Order: sequence, then C-alpha cells, then structure tokens
Amino acid sequence: MGFGLAARFIAIGASALLALWLALIAFFYWTNGLSQTDTRLPATQLQAIVELVETAPPAQRPLVLKALESSMLSVSLSPPEVRPELGEDLSGEAEFSAYRDLIGARLLSVRLFAAPKGLVRPRVLQRTSRPLVFEVAMNDGEVMVIEARTPFIVTFYGLPAGMGAGIVGTLFALVAFLLLHREIRPLTRLANAVDAIDPSGEPAPLPVIRSTTPEIRALMRAFERLQNRLRVMTRSRMALIGGIQHDVRSFATRLRLRLERLPDPAERDRATADISDMIDLLDNALLTSRAGVGALEEEMLDLPELLRGEMADFRRGGQPVSLEATLPDGEVWIIGDRLALRRVIGNIVDNAVKYGGCAHVRLDADTHEVHLFIEDEGSGFSAKDGELLLEPFVRAEPSRARATGGAGLGLAVARTLIEALGGTIALGNGKRGGQVVLSLPRFTPL
Repeated sequence: MGFGLAARFIAIGASALLALWLALIAFFYWTNGLSQTDTRLPATQLQAIVELVETAPPAQRPLVLKALESSMLSVSLSPPEVRPELGEDLSGEAEFSAYRDLIGARLLSVRLFAAPKGLVRPRVLQRTSRPLVFEVAMNDGEVMVIEARTPFIVTFYGLPAGMGAGIVGTLFALVAFLLLHREIRPLTRLANAVDAIDPSGEPAPLPVIRSTTPEIRALMRAFERLQNRLRVMTRSRMALIGGIQHDVRSFATRLRLRLERLPDPAERDRATADISDMIDLLDNALLTSRAGVGALEEEMLDLPELLRGEMADFRRGGQPVSLEATLPDGEVWIIGDRLALRRVIGNIVDNAVKYGGCAHVRLDADTHEVHLFIEDEGSGFSAKDGELLLEPFVRAEPSRARATGGAGLGLAVARTLIEALGGTIALGNGKRGGQVVLSLPRFTPL
C-alpha cells in the first residue's frame, strides 16, 4: 500500500530538517575555520615542543610526552629505523616553509597520516580530516613523531560529523518532493474534469490514474459519486416540477370551468385572474429550473419574426405596446429556447405596461450581438435599484399587495433565462422612462 499525503509531507518536513542541520553544521565549520591550518601546529609551537623534550632529562621524557598528549596532539619518540607507514612527504611545499626556517634540516618530513587500506576518502577533505604527522630528528638520534589531528569531529570517511546525514536527507527530500509533485499533478486534471460536470447531461469522464495516493483515489471516487448524485437529483427535481405543473394545470382547468357558474362577473374575473397568476408562477418556476441545469432547448430563431408575433399577441389583448418599424436589414438569427425567450419578452413587456403605462420595443443588431430595447413611460429606474430589482421577490412597489403588482419574479426569471441563453440584461433609463436592454449572441451562418 502506497504512502499517503500525510506521510509524504512528514518525510519532506523531516528531510528539510536534515537539510537545515547540514547547513548549520557547514556554517559552524566555516565560521570556526575549517581549513588546512586546522591540522597544523604553529611552527613556533612545534619548535617549543622539540626544545622542551630535548632539554628534559631522559627519565622525565615519558612524563613530558604524556603531558603533551591531547585529543588534538600526539607526541612520541621512536628509533630512526622504526618509521610509521606514512604518505607522501609534503615538507618541500611552500606552505611548510615556516617550519623549515625554524627547525631547519632536522625536519625530516611532513606527511598526511596514511588512511587504512581500502578506505576511500573525499579528496576535498583529505588535508582537513586526516592528521598531519611531523617527523623531527632529535639530538640523541631518536625521531620525534608529532601527530596533529583536526579539532573537528569527523566520520570514518573523513566527513564532518552530520554532513553525511544532511546530504542524504537533502537527496531524500528532493526525491520525496518529486514524488509528491507527481501525485498532486492529477489534481489539476481532476479540477478540469469537475468544471466540465453538467448535472443535466451525461457524466463527465474523470481522469484515469493508475498509481496515486489513497487520498487522491478517494477524492476521485467521491467526485464520481457526487456527479452521479447531482445527475439523479436534477432529473428527479425536473420530473417533480413537471408533474406538479401538470397536476396543477389540471386542477386549474377544473376550477375555471366551475368559475363560469359564478353569478357575479366581477368575482369570476378576479378568481380567473388569480388562477392565471398561479399558472404563470408555475411556468416561471419550471423554466427557471430548466435554465439552472442547462436543460433549455436550442433551436435557430428569427428574432424579428418572433417579436412581430409577440407584439401582435399583446395588441390583440389590448396592451399598449409598439414595435419600431425599422428592423435590422436581413435576417437576425439567434440560438435559443423559443419558450424561454417568449417568457423573457413577455415578463419585461408586462412589467413595462403595469408600471410604465406602455411598452416601446426596438431591435438593433451588430456583427456579434443582438440588442433588444424595451422602454416604458414611467418614472424609470434609480441607480441603486438597477441590480436589486433583478433579484427574486423584489418589487419596485414596496407593498406585497397583488393588486399593485406581481410576486416580484418577472425580472428575476428574465435574468435567469437570458443568462442561460448566453446573454445579459441591464436596467436603465431611456428618453421616455425606464428601459430594459437585452443582449444576446448573434448566430452568423458560415
């Protein structure tokens, strides 16, 4: 089973701490002078040690040598024929000239302490990690061997303590970061797939990833379940609203038949108007639900022809509406839902007649868009009400009385439908009064 994201983040964090440790160790060695002089005695100190041992009585020399012994210095005497196995003589190099000047020919050699056979050490650290061995000839013929060690703790391979752990940790962090990036990269593909989810359409295919962390796989399965639930919920809601609309229409038809028997014409007209308002409210709710899930129909519509038909219906109903005779040259086609567009035009024209006394409709078009202007002769829209009136259940007339207006859904439904058709709606003021501008993308055949 693969490591989860939490384990990988912990690994990266631990590796980052190791890398920080490495940096601190390197900084410590650097500030404390990790250089070739760390394993060298000052030339004057070496001369003083030689003179101290030579002037000491032979019986006292072992005690003097023991007093000079430390973790960084080892002094011993040996016969000239017993020489330790050492490396190349470095006494002739320029950096050891101070020793030659003080001690002269008595300085037999300066060598790096021989590494154990088979041990490979980094060349960069050889002179700082391996002890320097000075061989000095004594007056009595013996050879003094002075071994100067580095004051820093080094590993078996000559690296400063902790340096290896830091290097390994840094490499591990790099590998962990690359693996984490590889595992997180599918999230971008998953986000693109989620953006393509359409509750009303077929399920969007999610990216197929063969190997990833358990959390990513669980997230993808959760999105797949969510997509299926949204699809089922949308279809169920549409079926429910459609069923309710059908049943209510059936009841409304029966009520209308019964209302015909009412003896009072005024009561009969008011009851019939209430039933019509109820049916309109249901129609608006159904269209809004369809628009919200992208379930509107799409067909080619000749907008001037549709406008002429709608205006003729309003005039036959006795509504004071007018359509400017000057329409754009040629056909003006759009892609949209005929019923939804008729509902938008009907709602706005109805509002113009109710609140502005009449409706003047004008159509304009350019290469890419079609603009429909519906103007009344009322008091117009204030700047603060421009967006507010497009919200559901908001009316310009503050009372909730049905005698002074509708339910406050006309413009909200129009906005939802027009945006679902890819257009925009804007409230403003024209020359006569309030003005609503509808903009829709124009369809241009290739």
